[in-house]
Amino acid sequence: MKKLLLTVTFLLPLITFAEYEMKTAMLIEGKIASVKSSGKYASFDKCKSYAEKRTGILAFTYDSKKNKCTLFKSIRGIKEDVNSTSGVIKKV
Repeated sequence: MKKLLLTVTFLLPLITFAEYEMKTAMLIEGKIASVKSSGKYASFDKCKSYAEKRTGILAFTYDSKKNKCTLFKSIRGIKEDVNSTSGVIKKV
């Protein structure tokens, strides 16, 4: 038990939480990691929460017209789309 507590104490500072910058009316283009269209991911906040739980995600887009959440491993570009709201990881 003591080893477990020591391990957690040393590793906890290494865990970082991603912060995303919101991009209204913008659609991300890039390498797709995952696409979800169930009601569980049917809002910007739910899509963002899903992206935050995954590792290696640089951006996400929520399309309100299609109720679709798309996560991206890489970003190729960003274009205007009135039905989409995106989040791009902030550089620290």
